[in-house]
Amino acid sequence: MTSGRLPRVGVFHPGSQHSLQTAIAFQGSGQLAWHATSLYYDPSRWPYRIERFLPARVAARVNRRFRRRFDPEIDISRVRQFGFDEWLEIAARKLRLFRLADALNISGNRRFERQVIELARREPVDVLWGYNTSALEVFRWAKGRGIRCVLDQTIGHPRSLNRIMMAEHERNPEYFGVPFHPHPDAAIAVQDEEVALADLVVCGSEFCAETLRENGCPPGKIRVVPYGFSDWLFPQAPPHRAPLAGRPVEFLFVGTIEPRKGAAYLLEAFAEIAPAEAFLTLIGRLDIPGAVFARFAGRVRHIPHIPRTELVGHYRRADCFVFPSLFEGSALVLYEAVASGLGIVQSRFAGEGVQPGVNGLCLDRVDTPTLLAAIRRVIDEPGLLVAWQEASWRMRGMRSWKNYAVAAREILDR
Repeated sequence: MTSGRLPRVGVFHPGSQHSLQTAIAFQGSGQLAWHATSLYYDPSRWPYRIERFLPARVAARVNRRFRRRFDPEIDISRVRQFGFDEWLEIAARKLRLFRLADALNISGNRRFERQVIELARREPVDVLWGYNTSALEVFRWAKGRGIRCVLDQTIGHPRSLNRIMMAEHERNPEYFGVPFHPHPDAAIAVQDEEVALADLVVCGSEFCAETLRENGCPPGKIRVVPYGFSDWLFPQAPPHRAPLAGRPVEFLFVGTIEPRKGAAYLLEAFAEIAPAEAFLTLIGRLDIPGAVFARFAGRVRHIPHIPRTELVGHYRRADCFVFPSLFEGSALVLYEAVASGLGIVQSRFAGEGVQPGVNGLCLDRVDTPTLLAAIRRVIDEPGLLVAWQEASWRMRGMRSWKNYAVAAREILDR
């Protein structure tokens, strides 16, 4: 790297995660060389051009789906797209062909990594910023060429995930549509080598960092950089909510409704609460058996996955966000809840949404009695909930992607 010149950064991820926001962070400092991905809405390219040839109503629905992988802040000239494996994997997961989807994920990631290496040869960079499970071959190639490698660990270490989810399967097997299949040793070895090759490992929460340390990552290599919400998406004026007196408290959950997200405890807790006291809206893909969910269908409202642009209204209508996840990296929905001025009840395993005692409760354990007690406290202390809402609104500047961008750039500066 030439002395005095800012390092040029290549960001790569076969899907999405928060890689767009990482790219935008380095775009803002003039350091972004390119952002490589398989999925980004570009109406001039296939398959996105198909919407031009569809009837208007169908095209509108297709456009909503395509725009899930879009952010107006990224310079599209910096986006490099290649590969269709991600599309095939998405289709397999929608058809619940999970073993096929996992196989497509592995083969697709390897193919994507080879394409990233060719891109880096054509458009050289000083730093490669990649994401867990899709960086190994790139890092192997880069290490012999003096290119610095940053691994973005978007979820806790898979060895820790196996331990936690195998225990959850023993406790609540009926909530699993298929038996839990732990990450195989070969997949764990890939992530262990990615960590070993990386010059730095970046993650979104202290819990995620904890799982890395307990699986051998040197503490000095880890940097915690909390994620954020998109300023362009969320209004700058606080929401106007109806007074809590005389109506049920509206709780909101956003995410896949699955065992890892604490679905068993969330549903069972609300089964103990009268509809006149509180109601729960669940937004996201239902990934527990339908017969199990049917036991609670009268007590909750379920809305399938919708674009983030449409989620904003649900955040602003709710009173309290609840997210009792058993295992995360750092859930983006927590930052969006802060951006919407919501009180929050979350687990400590979920991310960095709550400042304990300031804008909500952070639970050290997840089970039905603990979660039920937290929900009842929200119901019984409306003044406390209002104070949490006001605190979240005051905190929103600390939870934006702009704050993340500053911290991500400082990592390379140091």
